Amino acid sequence: AAAVLRGFDGVAVIVVPGNHDHYANSETEVWKRFRKATEADARIELLADSTVKSYVVEGQAVLFFPCPCPSKTGAESTIGWVAEAAGQHTTGLKIGIAHGNVTGLGLDAEGRYFNMEPAALEAAGLATWLLGHIHVPFPTSESGEQSPYFMAGTHTPDSLRCRHAGSAWSIECAGDRVTRYERLFPGRISFGRLEKEVVSADDVADLVRMCEAIDAGFTVLDLRLSGWLSADERAQLTAEIDRLRPGFLNLTDDLGDIHDRIDAAQIEHRYRSGGLAQRLLTALLADTDHPDAATLAHQLIEEVSRT
Repeated sequence: AAAVLRGFDGVAVIVVPGNHDHYANSETEVWKRFRKATEADARIELLADSTVKSYVVEGQAVLFFPCPCPSKTGAESTIGWVAEAAGQHTTGLKIGIAHGNVTGLGLDAEGRYFNMEPAALEAAGLATWLLGHIHVPFPTSESGEQSPYFMAGTHTPDSLRCRHAGSAWSIECAGDRVTRYERLFPGRISFGRLEKEVVSADDVADLVRMCEAIDAGFTVLDLRLSGWLSADERAQLTAEIDRLRPGFLNLTDDLGDIHDRIDAAQIEHRYRSGGLAQRLLTALLADTDHPDAATLAHQLIEEVSRT
């Protein structure tokens, strides 16, 4: 993390603790390690106290109001001190930084995640707020002129539940206010789930083409497949998945809903020649108008045999 932060340009690189890496006190282990790792770069600053931090950027006074999380959960927001402190500074660009849920943006029915009210954020007397916690970006528009607060979401997707491509905000300011913002899409990693029914070798080939069209090296893919395949087709499917797997960042597969499709060789192998089951399945296999009938009948016979 320290190496990544050193790559940023600017007067300072500000870090404010959130709830998963909260700052309880100066002995909090993760932040002791962080300070040691960044001590050689004076630009990287850990704002672990609820006090105003000011900078001069191109001749402009910029004041940050950090609201670090003191614990993993909390019934009260950490922004209560900001309005009074902001009133003591009559000039400069004033920006709040906080972590927690915002009523209307995320779910926090039990009030555990430092919940903030939009009205309180807007009444604090700041140009805007930079917020973290909710993994969905806000505002919902990709560009605009002003917003009372910004939620970056996640800079890159972190699970299948994340439907966006990763987000960050480029925010322009002039004087004491925000003048323009634009959403950026910095993430390269994507998560995807491919659900498909496969009932033939052609379907397997189609699945392979779909997978080969994906930017595999930056994709975590989850395959959820269903259908009926012969033993040879299932072997082909397994071999193709194994061939594709190394190319993906990660590839998981669930083949539990793919059932064996009965064919003449399996009928001969599994059932007594001339027996009722063998004659029935052979007849159904020849019924081209109902290609799944033999497989369904085979499954019923198997289920009855197990009871």
